[in-house]
Amino acid sequence: MTIPNRKNNMVSSQVKGGMPVYMKLVDGRWYANIPDPKRPGRKIQSTLNAYANEKRKAQIELGKVLQDIERGIDPTTARKNMAGLKLKGKVSERAQGIYDTHIIPYFGSMKPKDINEDVLAGYIENRYGLNKEGELQAYGETIGKEFDVLQRLLRGVFGKGYTLDKPDYVNLKRDILHPLTLEQIEHVSKFMNDSYFPVFWVMAYTGMDISDVLDLNPSHFKEGWITKERGKTGIQIKVPICEPLADIFKLIPWPINEESKIFSKLNTKATSTYIRSKFRKAGLSGYGSKYLRRFVGSILLDNGYTEDWIAKALAHADGSKQTGKYMAVYDETLFKAFSQIKRAGLEKG
Repeated sequence: MTIPNRKNNMVSSQVKGGMPVYMKLVDGRWYANIPDPKRPGRKIQSTLNAYANEKRKAQIELGKVLQDIERGIDPTTARKNMAGLKLKGKVSERAQGIYDTHIIPYFGSMKPKDINEDVLAGYIENRYGLNKEGELQAYGETIGKEFDVLQRLLRGVFGKGYTLDKPDYVNLKRDILHPLTLEQIEHVSKFMNDSYFPVFWVMAYTGMDISDVLDLNPSHFKEGWITKERGKTGIQIKVPICEPLADIFKLIPWPINEESKIFSKLNTKATSTYIRSKFRKAGLSGYGSKYLRRFVGSILLDNGYTEDWIAKALAHADGSKQTGKYMAVYDETLFKAFSQIKRAGLEKG
């Protein structure tokens, strides 16, 4: 039974267990005004998408809100558009970039409850199209990271146990290009302007990600080493400052404040786009900043260092499968190795 209270425009309803719940009329629209079972003394207030003359509709929506609460769903965020949701906790630059570039532009106008397997299939088709057989296709590693961000966003609404129902798709394989040589890197550097030139070379000489290079400040330099946490994983980066890298840093104005960023005017996305465009201009289409990181892994492998050593140099976790993707044998080295095979003298008996 619903009892209107004309004094404060509140409507009280009796629900399961005898707990009173309310609908509140604000500026001609109905809102839920329910005691929060998880936070005593607070109320859950969310729109019921009904005008003053749509009391019955408001009551139906109120029932849905109560169902959400019983299922452990935050009814306030569940009724927001995806664009109104934010990633909680520590957010890496990569996760934020995925959120800004892919998740919100596509899902932003939807409600969290609208996200299902069919919607995700539409997202994959929008990103990569269909193959000749009419099947969904995607680069598994890339789409996996994007869905991880989406799932993390939705867990803020549906709880930590929520998992996306992901559609099946054909996993596309990226062609891995030959590792860069120092001569190629020197050639590309001639196309860099003064702002990006030092960043380009710091990456080449350290194997650090763009985001970590741009995060550098004077406190990260001590006794000939660069030491800092890797932004993506929190694993410690520790690389020596070789002589040519020291020469690069001599070209850069050093901030007075120990905590001030050395490359404060640059951002990751613009830097990545710029470097990729200069590789293309230098006749090396398909290469980008990631190949500067692979250059370090390949050079170390070429000089006889083991995968464990290379993982440490790239700040990968122990036993990480990612390390193998950053190592490649140079054709010249492989040719020299095979040239060591001597011809056996076979004599007929």
